[in-house]
Amino acid sequence: MCIYSSLSQSEIWLESPEDQNMDETQNTTAEARNEEDIFSILVATDIHMGYAEKDPIRSKDTFVTFEEILQVAQERNVDFLLLGGDLFHDSQPSTYCLYKCTELLKRYCLGDRPITMEYLSDPSLNFSFANTDSVNYEDPNLNVGIPVFSIHGNHDDPTGEQQISALNLISSAGLVNYFGKHTNFNSVEVEPILLKKGQTHLALYGLSHIKDERLGRMFLDKNVSFLTPQGDDWFNLMVIHQNRASRGVKSFIPDKSLPEMIDLVIWGHEHNCLIEPVQAGNNVFISQPGSSVATSLSQGESIPKHIGLLQIYKKEFNMTPIPLKTVRPFIYREILLRDFETLRQEYGENEVDSVANQALAIKEVEKVIEEMIQEAKDLGRKGNMLPLLRLHVGYKDEGQVFNAIRFGQKYQDKVANPKDVIKFRNHMRTSNTRTGDKEDKEFMAETVNLPNRVEDLVLQYFETNDVQLKCLNLRAFNESVMKCIDSNQPDAPIEVCNYLTKDAIKKLEEEAIEEENVEAFIIENNTKQHDVSLVDKILENKLGKKPVARRQEMEIDSGSDDDVSPVKGNDTTASTARGTRPARGPGSRGGRGSRGGRGSRARGKANPLF
Repeated sequence: MCIYSSLSQSEIWLESPEDQNMDETQNTTAEARNEEDIFSILVATDIHMGYAEKDPIRSKDTFVTFEEILQVAQERNVDFLLLGGDLFHDSQPSTYCLYKCTELLKRYCLGDRPITMEYLSDPSLNFSFANTDSVNYEDPNLNVGIPVFSIHGNHDDPTGEQQISALNLISSAGLVNYFGKHTNFNSVEVEPILLKKGQTHLALYGLSHIKDERLGRMFLDKNVSFLTPQGDDWFNLMVIHQNRASRGVKSFIPDKSLPEMIDLVIWGHEHNCLIEPVQAGNNVFISQPGSSVATSLSQGESIPKHIGLLQIYKKEFNMTPIPLKTVRPFIYREILLRDFETLRQEYGENEVDSVANQALAIKEVEKVIEEMIQEAKDLGRKGNMLPLLRLHVGYKDEGQVFNAIRFGQKYQDKVANPKDVIKFRNHMRTSNTRTGDKEDKEFMAETVNLPNRVEDLVLQYFETNDVQLKCLNLRAFNESVMKCIDSNQPDAPIEVCNYLTKDAIKKLEEEAIEEENVEAFIIENNTKQHDVSLVDKILENKLGKKPVARRQEMEIDSGSDDDVSPVKGNDTTASTARGTRPARGPGSRGGRGSRGGRGSRARGKANPLF
């Protein structure tokens, strides 16, 4: 049960779990708080820049909304912008997408605005993979007005042998502080970024996207640790990008797996907006901002989109939802078509043939579509944009079904997605599934444990049968299929197949294997040498290829080379590192509000923080 501080009605601050049992007399009142002690952070996740970039109607949607987010950051005078992954929709964004992103960041995030927070940790720990020796706002060659901190998601994750992502590009330009990248999939040690503003100390933990099965295995094996700074006055903020909702027995990270020492988690990857912080079973508060653009026509995407203004004072925090005004309206509804006789009476139809049955169904759907269009107009979004509509039409009579694509053509000038406005669903089949007998329900319960992706099904088939692939390594080939679907690399399966075949032939020739030993040699070669990391090396030379259309609604990122169950319980260890860590002093930029001293890189000595 959370305890609220004694505040005015206009704002409510939540205390972090560690301080919930403190005496009420120790609560700090609103009047005692000083603005110089309060972190102001704008939080956003899943911006998906470049989504639907080739759509003539929706091509600019993601860029317009990202600009709105940056404008809000300027207007609210935030200390920094925190992004929870999937800044880009593709791991290989187009040239225009990269240009637009850098142009917007340069326009809104560079300037002479004073930075009032101090960076206390060691950049060699926080940004070891980025080849940088400081946060961007302490770089004497840059003039940063609004720092941006970001992890990567499953859409813009690193690829290739060098493990480079689009975030590396904008990070090397000094526009973003890219953190939370982990390349060791046997164990993860999360180093916090330590920031200080007045009396408030913030430890920012970042965990960029890792395949849920792999991360689950590391949690189970207690191979995930969180380094903690010395002292108990740190507010521990974590940003993560993983499946939160259960989409299969192995494809999500339960809330209870989070370490109890974390005060607040910003959860990316899930697109439905649940931005109001809620307390999980282990007393950790979780905020799920959701996406800023609808990348699928699902019900969860129709929830109004928000970003959040997070304010932190010592061990207290407040999250204020901010609605986005430039998001294209999306209206979602479900209806069940009434029977023919009822529709005849309502619309005064005298005919009783199949043509009349279908015509009445069309009239019924048209009526609902017009209501949805008007509902979208009433939202009053900026730009008077054409709305996205999705109407699920349930039917009991097959004679009521009509051509959905042809039906949508009449709305080409009224909606943004005329080709897929409606989707039919057999209500009788759905009802039987939901209300079937005991055997049906038992069967449905068993199907929960079935693989939720084709790659998992293929892997399961070969693991449970005597038949095995001989020349191709199954796990590497499966990973290449996932790269094709999730990372927009359509040639991945062909390239991997060709490489594995040529590699096997080359080694057979070099070893001069006798004919009767060829099969055994190939099997041994696959077992010893080929793993999932090989796929990235093979595809390294393919990073420059232009992406093609991908499955837009694929949100589950599974297909790990590990076969594990979901995380059970809290297996994470929060540890203090052994020995003395290098520490970062406040820097040489002068006091809060000062831009002076930027030419010097010297730092004073400080006590060890870890």
